[in-house]
Amino acid sequence: MATLGLDLERGLFLGIDFGTTNSVVSIFDFKDGEVQTIPIDGSNIFPTAIQFETDIEDENKLSKIFGVQAKEAAMIYPQSTILSIKRFLGTDENIIINVDDKEFSFKPEQVAGEIMGYLKRMADEYAREKLNISGEFSGCVITVPANSTDKQKKMTKEAAILAGFDEDSVYLRLEPAAAAISYAVNERKDKKVLVYDFGGGTFDACILEIKLDENQEPNISILSTYGDNDLGGNDVDKILIDMIYEEFKKLTDNEIDLFDENIDDCVSKRQKKVALVRLAQMANQAKERLSQAKSTKVVLAPFIQEPKIVNINMEITREDFLNHKRVNKLNDSDKIFEKFEGKSVIDMINKTIECVDKSLETAKIKAEDIDEIFLVGGSSSMPIVSEKIKEKFNKEPFKSKISPALSISQGAAHYCNMIMMPTVKGPVVHEKTIHPIGLEIAGRRFMEIVKAGMDIPKDSLVVEAPEPLITNFDNVSSMAIVVYENTIPSDEKGTFVTNDGMKRLAGTSLRGIPQGPKGQEKVKVIFSVSPDNMLKVTAKSMSDDGIVTELSVDELY
Repeated sequence: MATLGLDLERGLFLGIDFGTTNSVVSIFDFKDGEVQTIPIDGSNIFPTAIQFETDIEDENKLSKIFGVQAKEAAMIYPQSTILSIKRFLGTDENIIINVDDKEFSFKPEQVAGEIMGYLKRMADEYAREKLNISGEFSGCVITVPANSTDKQKKMTKEAAILAGFDEDSVYLRLEPAAAAISYAVNERKDKKVLVYDFGGGTFDACILEIKLDENQEPNISILSTYGDNDLGGNDVDKILIDMIYEEFKKLTDNEIDLFDENIDDCVSKRQKKVALVRLAQMANQAKERLSQAKSTKVVLAPFIQEPKIVNINMEITREDFLNHKRVNKLNDSDKIFEKFEGKSVIDMINKTIECVDKSLETAKIKAEDIDEIFLVGGSSSMPIVSEKIKEKFNKEPFKSKISPALSISQGAAHYCNMIMMPTVKGPVVHEKTIHPIGLEIAGRRFMEIVKAGMDIPKDSLVVEAPEPLITNFDNVSSMAIVVYENTIPSDEKGTFVTNDGMKRLAGTSLRGIPQGPKGQEKVKVIFSVSPDNMLKVTAKSMSDDGIVTELSVDELY
């Protein structure tokens, strides 16, 4: 591997699976032609956690602790520790922490950038000391959920730039496609594969077709993807949190609300925060134990110490865990709680199967057409997942040689190889559009511009609207440009934006149109879809003094 730095055409790239709960980084080993996961702080799986504290040398600055130490610090310093930052990417919500009675505010991409920066520094150090590679990782391939919004992708990319990667060398690729590469390089056969990706914060069902070329290299085409950005292992954990919290309410006669810091129930804010962190970590551990055993004991002694000592000691069976209906809001928003109230783990797994059905429907194939099911993400290790998959497809999930937790990062490392050494043969992923995208036109009709299943070239797919937009009234000076995605396409004629499955992505106005009679002014609209599945819409007045507007869509796929 000492020659790696000399052979590269595009610099050194790092494959990053930046997860809600854990992150993994990998590199392509040119010497062996294989990928290698880089241990961070001695482990292949790195908790996506950061804790802030006052700098010893300068009290006006903050120092940071990462990974396992930060996750453990959350037990003592919950107010200055941040977990699951990925769930905040794509939002405008600032992250507030308190360190030594001082309040600090960060944007989500800043926090994510700090964690990615640590991953980069540790990977740079490992490459120098263990692999004898000079220099540092200038670029990266970061995987994102298949149903990520455009805004989530942009903030992820911004975090990577803040972490120290070159702006022009940050690439985003879909998690299921990266996982499929890990599968395809080990199983070189023509197959249709379902990637069932149940991570900490999201769920994706992605159907891919793998075909070997004349050199026996896998060519991977994404046939469809469907998922839920608000369903993940964290939500499964909350079922256990709900069960334990119900026991706590019984022990305290429902007189203490741990989730309301402002209520006067004689429990300090700090103790509530510490109790909730311990509760979340115990629930996660119990979930992992219940994947191996039919029951587990949950002991929190003491759980709280004011206004009295409360100990929790309870037995939870796997059956009770799978069937418990959630009753407490916990710390969820009204919207999220409405989604999960009264729902069990069984209900959640059934929801993932509904996503699988949608993905099959979009790909226009049946369950029996799937040759292999590839499980990805920590939550997919629950036995109930394999049971439901077997029930649906009448076959066992693929027994991978690669840990489900490492497969996405290792697939990202294969992507890195394609970028670093574009002249070297290897697996190829043919990026395709997933759903039809178009514009709202007069009468609330939908004009399809980008069709489903279109190949996306390396330099992006550019499609012009089949006909220009025209002004509907005399002397108008602006025109609304409203973009929709048709997530449930049908063969019926006359599609309207009010139909089921129509998703409004974004809108803007083209202002400054030369005034004139109705229908005189025409506007050309061009859609551009990048290999990252990020959409840019350009609208241009076709008159001599035409004006232009551009719109980057906030939500896509």
